[in-house]
Amino acid sequence: CNGVRPTCHSCAASKTPCVYPVPEGLSQREAQKQKFTHIERAHENSRRVLEMLRASRDGASHDILWQLQHSEQLDETIQAIADASLLLPRSDSRRAEAEASENPTLGAAGPTRGSAPRRLTGSSGGSPVSITAETANAGVILPVSRWKTVSQDDGLLTLLIDLFWTWDSTLSRLVDRDLFLAELTAAGTEALIPGQQKTHRFCSPLLVNALLAVSCLHGTRKLTGSTEDLVGLARSFADRAFDMLEAESAWSSLTLLQGAAILWVYASNEGSHRSRVRVANLNGLLQRAWASLGLGSSGSNVFGYSEKEPAHDASVWRALSSIAWGFYCFFAKMALVEFPYMLVPRPLIMKTFESPAALSAGSQCSASSDGASTMTAAYQQELFSAECWLCEIAEQLVSGFIRDGNRRAVLDAGRCTALYNKLLCWKLSLPDHLTTSNSVLSHVLLLHATYDFVALKLLFTFTDRGGTDFDGRNAPALQLLHVSSLTTNLWIYRGLYALRHEYWAAEQCSLVARALLPRLAAEPGSAAHDVIGKACCVLRDLERDGASGRAGEMLREVEEAARAEGVRIPAYGSRGTASPEADGATPDVSVRGARVFDGVSGGLLNGGGSEVRFAVTISGVRAL
Repeated sequence: CNGVRPTCHSCAASKTPCVYPVPEGLSQREAQKQKFTHIERAHENSRRVLEMLRASRDGASHDILWQLQHSEQLDETIQAIADASLLLPRSDSRRAEAEASENPTLGAAGPTRGSAPRRLTGSSGGSPVSITAETANAGVILPVSRWKTVSQDDGLLTLLIDLFWTWDSTLSRLVDRDLFLAELTAAGTEALIPGQQKTHRFCSPLLVNALLAVSCLHGTRKLTGSTEDLVGLARSFADRAFDMLEAESAWSSLTLLQGAAILWVYASNEGSHRSRVRVANLNGLLQRAWASLGLGSSGSNVFGYSEKEPAHDASVWRALSSIAWGFYCFFAKMALVEFPYMLVPRPLIMKTFESPAALSAGSQCSASSDGASTMTAAYQQELFSAECWLCEIAEQLVSGFIRDGNRRAVLDAGRCTALYNKLLCWKLSLPDHLTTSNSVLSHVLLLHATYDFVALKLLFTFTDRGGTDFDGRNAPALQLLHVSSLTTNLWIYRGLYALRHEYWAAEQCSLVARALLPRLAAEPGSAAHDVIGKACCVLRDLERDGASGRAGEMLREVEEAARAEGVRIPAYGSRGTASPEADGATPDVSVRGARVFDGVSGGLLNGGGSEVRFAVTISGVRAL
């Protein structure tokens, strides 16, 4: 059968029924997706029935088995029983009720929609399910302040913790949300006594304060409703975390590694002299802690348990797999902006977080009350898998600079072409819902900005050696294509979500602006003019309100480089740079062919088009 509708020639000639492998009106991909959905639904229904059989008493189990044995349509019977199971209390709900009857304090803290905010005092037997699923929506207040934070407002601290997983797509991969919140709420005050930190493997005062320092800067999006100085509060959290880091650096732990990585980004973004000293000290600490924990191999050193201790369940090992690969992506981004090499090798831990069983875990799903990011676990898993693959390509690019120890090696044209083709395959293999043409979610926009950044690093490596013919393609033209795509994605992100603590976005814009200055000098009216203006505007937004001192430094470096090139960068925000020959003069913008309305006498000035010059920023444009 050649599949030509409505009846193929072979079947018509042989007068046999024509059976198509794909239903009418569906493509092969749609048919496969439909079949997969059907199988997945059948599997879920069967699982519900088995759960009912396991949880029910003898009489109820007998009734279920009788229905299955005497059914004429087994699939329909399973569907009916599974649908009925949705009306029954869930097993975890029944377990929580039993625990609540034994522990009145925990029972009072159970989530109830519409009730007043509740404070979780913590219990060693408490289940983290209700905490992670509805932290913000149900008004749950986490006991964050007892982890030696600088603020006692648990309501604000709970919201700040939620913002961490909402906005920071890089650092949130380093901390498993479920394990972190379970230990945060379950630990009593006696567990925070110095010398007993080892009893907590996924939460510590250091990690809590470091996480809150970053979250405060994300909170400057005016989502918290707080009147506090969040930038100053972030600085206080960071100072407290650095003090704890110095005290805890004697032994390696997972929370030490996580806290150090978060503080590395915070200090790099701050940009002060003290921050640069801190960053230099953190580089070695990150490498030592990574090697000591063995996250690059098995990760068993995270627990440090003996044979007498109980084995950890599969969900914990999946979380460790996710954390290890999250650190791999973090170190790959560090290498792209800071080092000419990877600080750590590719992990040997399997990506067990990609297994179907991992989809039920909501460790990376946001519960933001503002709905800024409502991705499901499956969606987050696809994003994370795509980012891991992209960072593996980035590692191949970075590793091309090092050979035989410290002797530098330059990527040849053939290797550059092969890596660029891998990048193209990466983008073409993305599912439709992870493309910028179908999604403007914050994590998707930042993922594609990272893709363009890796491609630009590769292309600049090629053109720096004097090459222009890139396997039949023009390398400078490809550079302009990627810088336009990168700035467009960040521009959309800026318009939808605002820019506050996007450290990687600042580094990307700095590279774009400085790399295009020679092109702007050679071709003043080229597309580079608009791209540089947008990149500088992003840096200005990041600098505003004191959220990123590093962005302000990079902006001034771009201005100095522009003066050295003898060009004037486009006006951005409320200010721009003057030309070298007119230093100190106010930049202006000329518009030819504009139609200007006469507000006094009515009509248009000069009847037709006019040449209009503006010495200040145009506040708005209205179509006539």
